[in-house]
Amino acid sequence: MTNKPLLGPRKTKDDKKLHWEGSSEHLRKALDLSKIVTRRFQLVALAVCVGMAAIVIRLYSIQMLKTDDYAQKLATYTRRYQTVTTPRGEMLDRNGQVLVGNKQRLNITYFPPQGISDEKEWELARRFSTDYEVDETQLGTRDLKDLYLSLHKKEIDAERITEEEMAAYYKGDLNDNDIYYLELARITEEDLQTLDTDLRKAYVVKQAMDMPSSGQTKIIKSDVTVEEAAFLIEHMEDYQGFNVDFDWDREYPFGTMLKSVLGTVTTSKQGLPSEDLDYYLALDYSRNEKVGRSGLEKQYEGLLSGKRSVYDLAYDENGTGYLSEVNEGSKGYDLELSIDARLQQKLDEILTQVLTEYKDDPWRPFMDRIMYVLQDPNTGDILAMSCMIRNADGSISASPTSIYTDAYAPGSVVKGATVYMGLDQGVIQPGEKILDNYIKIKDTPIKKSWKTLGWVDDVQALAQSSNVFMFNVAIRLGGGTYIENNPLQIDANTYLLMRSYYSQFGLGVLTGIDVPNEAVGYMPGKLANAGNTLDFAIGQLDNYTTIELAQYVSTIANGGKKIQPRLVRRAFDPGTQNVVYENYVNVLSTLENPAALERVRQGFNACVYGGICYGLTDVPVTMSAKTGTAESFINVTSEDGTTTRYDTTNNSVVAYAPAENPEFAMACMIPNAWITGGGSQSNLCLRITNELTKAIYNPNDVAENANLPADTDPGAEIPTDTPALPPAQDPVEPQASSDPAQ
Repeated sequence: MTNKPLLGPRKTKDDKKLHWEGSSEHLRKALDLSKIVTRRFQLVALAVCVGMAAIVIRLYSIQMLKTDDYAQKLATYTRRYQTVTTPRGEMLDRNGQVLVGNKQRLNITYFPPQGISDEKEWELARRFSTDYEVDETQLGTRDLKDLYLSLHKKEIDAERITEEEMAAYYKGDLNDNDIYYLELARITEEDLQTLDTDLRKAYVVKQAMDMPSSGQTKIIKSDVTVEEAAFLIEHMEDYQGFNVDFDWDREYPFGTMLKSVLGTVTTSKQGLPSEDLDYYLALDYSRNEKVGRSGLEKQYEGLLSGKRSVYDLAYDENGTGYLSEVNEGSKGYDLELSIDARLQQKLDEILTQVLTEYKDDPWRPFMDRIMYVLQDPNTGDILAMSCMIRNADGSISASPTSIYTDAYAPGSVVKGATVYMGLDQGVIQPGEKILDNYIKIKDTPIKKSWKTLGWVDDVQALAQSSNVFMFNVAIRLGGGTYIENNPLQIDANTYLLMRSYYSQFGLGVLTGIDVPNEAVGYMPGKLANAGNTLDFAIGQLDNYTTIELAQYVSTIANGGKKIQPRLVRRAFDPGTQNVVYENYVNVLSTLENPAALERVRQGFNACVYGGICYGLTDVPVTMSAKTGTAESFINVTSEDGTTTRYDTTNNSVVAYAPAENPEFAMACMIPNAWITGGGSQSNLCLRITNELTKAIYNPNDVAENANLPADTDPGAEIPTDTPALPPAQDPVEPQASSDPAQ
């Protein structure tokens, strides 16, 4: 047997074909895969090339084509803008005299250099407190505790915060704020005594340096002397971030005259008032910016504030910020007021003289203030307004805002509105006579006039101040019938109709005077009985402010137009003198019965010439007026806590001149003018009106305090030897109730 090699199956042609075909499929697949890889590689390479090309183009664009644009954007990240307040507009009287101006002052300011450390700021603060006078007494207990805590926090936390408190903190039952107040509470007075004076002074400076300011410079020391400013400039290398700039304070050439009405401005330290913060921030104000806080300064902030300067803030290579002006600011607009400075001074002087003269009068122990308004009845211009108050120590101070915030029962001055109402409603007729005797309603005290006047018509009722005539108007208006000693039934809502009529004259409603915080007079709710309605008709129920009385008498004087009072007439650009704002005369409403109003005017004129308003006949012009007295009371608490009630009488006068074509309207109010029961006393409002009217028509009659220095109180020193006008006797008008509304 021959050994043969072991062979596989024989391969036929078909077998060879199969073998070849199988090899071709594998090869084809391999070739396809290779093509795919190659293609993807080419695509990736292409994408990389395109990307690189884009980067090259972008870099070229940045470096060559948009260099300036991107440099500007870079500057935006390294610079910021700062606004600087410009001087506020001035306030001038109607004759161009400056009532509120500006006084330039120097301030030392600080703007943190870029990247400055807290340690470096403390070093600067210590240096400043050494070189400059710093008042450390302004630091309160809370400030000192914060200072001590900043120096000894670790010690306090370790020794004075208990383990239980820390456990509660880590558990989440106490937060950081809770721990902070615990730390403060554990700091003792003995701890604070360890803070020496030099450290406290440095802390005052550091506080100012840390004051939030929305990117604005911070005032470290205000109103510095030229020498202090020069010292800083000479040693600027030692005071990185410090500088000297200009600021503005308000100054008052007429001293305290009308100061509370003119208003106040916040300091840079106070900045924006918290109650108005969101409002001012929305208008792009800075947090430390000065704004009007009260009075006309607040009312006309938008005109007075001016356009703020805008500066570009950048840093040099040392990190010190510097400014370059971008937009130039402009001073605020000036306001032309309605006030006549001469007459305002004279009015202040007269009121002060009267209060001083009667300070020891036994019948006037509670007469401590007098309010007066002088107004143009045709425009609403307030020419002068004053409230002088005698303080417990005998000094006199001004509170002119009381003119539109404090209300009192005025008495008979409102009878003009009552007569107009009766005539307009047809419950009385022009010239109709009513018997002035007395009225006795069942279970009520007798109601009467100051004396029995007999038969009087509408004009005579005003001239002689008949209460009974006004009572009858109210009774008829309410559909009642008076029978002596019987109950009086009148419509319970009559008082609403009466208030509606009074409001047409400006009584019991806001006048709209252009100052913040005007108050409306006090008006009790629904009247309890018919007697209250009768009292209402003679000015013995609702209380009114003095500005309401001025609007009331102006409405009578000008023929029936209720005009909104104004203190600002216009605003103008101080540079160009162009008027930018006009406070136009605003007629709020007009009385619709001129015939009825004419009867009232006749009654007011008759009150001066033949009636009870005597004392106004010796002035150089014809006048019309109405006096008023109203029951009031005052409670006085003694040192032992005992309270005693004293019944008092309010005095009032409304007047206008000339009677035929009025140019001036006056309103006077003296609360608690005398103690009731002390006999007939003079209505001092008549005397004041007499003296003021003479001053109006005598331009040479200048107030004695006309040239007072800026900080002098106009009521501080008034001579007491000035001849006084003989007091005119004003009849006491008994009123309805033993407990009048106050």
